[in-house]
Amino acid sequence: MNEFLSFYTPPMPAMRSYRETIDIAVEHGVTAVEGLNSFEFETPDPAVARELRAYADSRGVKFSCFSVFCCLVGENTEEEIAKVKAYADVAAILGAPYLHHTIACEYSDPNKILPYSEEYFAQGIRAVREIYDYAAERGVKTIYEDQGYLFNGVKNFGRFLNEVDREVGVVADFGNITMAGEDIVSFLKVFAPRVCHVHIKDVHMTADNPDGSGLKTLDGRYMHEVPLGTGDVPFAEGMKLLREAGYNGYYALETTATDNTPEAVSALLNCASALIGA
Repeated sequence: MNEFLSFYTPPMPAMRSYRETIDIAVEHGVTAVEGLNSFEFETPDPAVARELRAYADSRGVKFSCFSVFCCLVGENTEEEIAKVKAYADVAAILGAPYLHHTIACEYSDPNKILPYSEEYFAQGIRAVREIYDYAAERGVKTIYEDQGYLFNGVKNFGRFLNEVDREVGVVADFGNITMAGEDIVSFLKVFAPRVCHVHIKDVHMTADNPDGSGLKTLDGRYMHEVPLGTGDVPFAEGMKLLREAGYNGYYALETTATDNTPEAVSALLNCASALIGA
């Protein structure tokens, strides 16, 4: 099953380069990695992208997608748009078919964004259109996930897709949908036919948050990311909906091994394969 898996975050907790990620992928039969604006890509440097593309090609590894954490709403919209466009150039050099970027990722509490929902929604739509058009000229398709509070949940994500007026793709993030107080099953029942890419993570939901480690959700609970297979995500039902929709893309592991050993990476991949095949 590893040929359908892609590393999104590096497989080892202490890793600090995509060259290492590519090497670990090869060692474990994983055929793709997903880039992120971190490590070698902390800045969108075309020369670095060409070097990494050459190295990945030499090892038989593809870039399944390139992701960018950004905030396109608020005071720095134009600067953030320019940043994402530069990463669209990087994605094209890497041969990644998709550019995934967040829209309002810096907001970790619904009370900080929802009072500005209509203003920020309009800002986000305008920014996405501009980035989509720029990336499309470079042969890269922009895709968007159920992330945050404003562009998340069946209702708001559907509104986003309807109003953006572009053929954007959908990323099914199995964990982030809980930020909207929903689960991946409700999301996929509506959007599975448009899913181009999948992010796999597991979360555990709690009613309170005594140690402050959880992320507040729209329904008043708290979301905690946990090792794959130990949380509350309904993987079997979600995967069934993806299969029924004919999904045949990558499953990017947005999670790392529990420690820095080959055995831990193998355990992670075995767990992921079992969940995807559930």
